[in-house]
Amino acid sequence: MDLAHVRPAKVEDLETLPEMEVAAGSLFRELDMDAVADDPAPEPECFLRAHQRGHVLVAEAANCVVGFVLLNELDDALHVEQVAVVPTHGGQGIGRKLMLAAEDVARCRGYRRMTLTTFRDVPFNGPFYKSMGWSAVSQARLTPGLADVRRREAAAGLDRWPRIAMEKSVTSD
Repeated sequence: MDLAHVRPAKVEDLETLPEMEVAAGSLFRELDMDAVADDPAPEPECFLRAHQRGHVLVAEAANCVVGFVLLNELDDALHVEQVAVVPTHGGQGIGRKLMLAAEDVARCRGYRRMTLTTFRDVPFNGPFYKSMGWSAVSQARLTPGLADVRRREAAAGLDRWPRIAMEKSVTSD
C-alpha cells in the first residue's frame, strides 16, 4: 500500500506536471486510444495560472510527486480539468485521494458541486468517477461552461470514444 499524501502544489512541483500527464496518458495506448495518448500536455503556464489560484493539488510519495489534480472554476462549480497519476504508482488509490482532496477544497471554498468531463467507458475514467459518487449530466442540463468544454472536446476529435460530463454534490448536508 502506497503512503502517498495530497497537498497543495508548490511552484517547484509545477515543472514536472506536464511530463507526468504525458506518462499517465500513455495508458490510453493499451486501449487503442493513441490519439488521446498523443495529446500534448497543457503548457507550464497553464499550471502556473492554476497554482496561483490554489487549483493544483499533488500527491507525494517518498518525497516524489506522483500525481496531480488540476482544477478550474467553471460556471458555479469547481471543475476537474485533469487528474494524472504516474503509471508506476497506479492502482494504489492515489487518484481517489486526489479526488477526495479536491472535494475538500471545493467544500472549503463554498462550492456546492463539482464537474468534470471524461471518457464514459474507460475503466480509470467514467466507471472510476461513478464509484466515487459522480453522476452523468444529461445534454439538456449542461451549464454554458460545460457545454463549451464538450464542444471543444468534440472539435478536437475526442468524441470518437463516448464522453460524458459528470457532477457531484459536495455540500456537507
